[in-house]
Amino acid sequence: MRARARQAGSPRHSDETGGAVTLLVMLMVPVCVLAAVVAAAVPRRIAAQASADSAAANLASLAAGWRDAQGRDHGRIGWFPPDCDPAPDRAASQAPEALDADLQSACETLARSLLADLGARGFDESAIAGFYSSAYTTSTGSTAHSDAHPASLLCRAGGRAVIADAAHVALAADWGTRDWATAHVWPDGITIRSEAIGRITRPTGDDSAGPPDCGGLFDTALHEGLPRLSDEAQSFAETLPTRTAFGN
Repeated sequence: MRARARQAGSPRHSDETGGAVTLLVMLMVPVCVLAAVVAAAVPRRIAAQASADSAAANLASLAAGWRDAQGRDHGRIGWFPPDCDPAPDRAASQAPEALDADLQSACETLARSLLADLGARGFDESAIAGFYSSAYTTSTGSTAHSDAHPASLLCRAGGRAVIADAAHVALAADWGTRDWATAHVWPDGITIRSEAIGRITRPTGDDSAGPPDCGGLFDTALHEGLPRLSDEAQSFAETLPTRTAFGN
């Protein structure tokens, strides 16, 4: 009788175990799916930020070099992506300035490369915007970065390198709405921002004399886990007299 009682009770025990396993599976599957989505989205977010940082650095170097070569301390740089991005329906009068064919072709190639890289990383290419600054030598003020002297250019960047001029660039773009994984983690997308300073560096033949050290004029610091200009570098950038917008 005891054997029959045990046999009669065993099916109910099995049914309870099966129900518990089913409930556990039902609870764990959404968690596992969410973990997988996050695992796929977060690296893409990091790669997108790196792409934006690279784009800002390239644009900053381009702005600094263009201002230095042309002697344009202020105002719009006519040859500057993405303003020169090819647009067949754009009237000639809408172009920033008239460019010769070779220069226009070079600018369009740079613009295509910039936008293609950002687009491949999930950015909305139509919503990329930002600004570039005046030449750093036009600063309207100064901030003290050491007890020895105020922040200024020319300054020594280490060894025999001297910073002759610089330009500050910032950009922002919408990201995260085109990819299934990222859209589930950030349903409304996010705006990714980056900034950089492009510098014109020249050698100097004497280590013992000449311009003072640049100090923290171009330093970066972590803000919310991302590299941004340090307080001193930001303060100096804010003394520049003009900022010229680009993009949409």
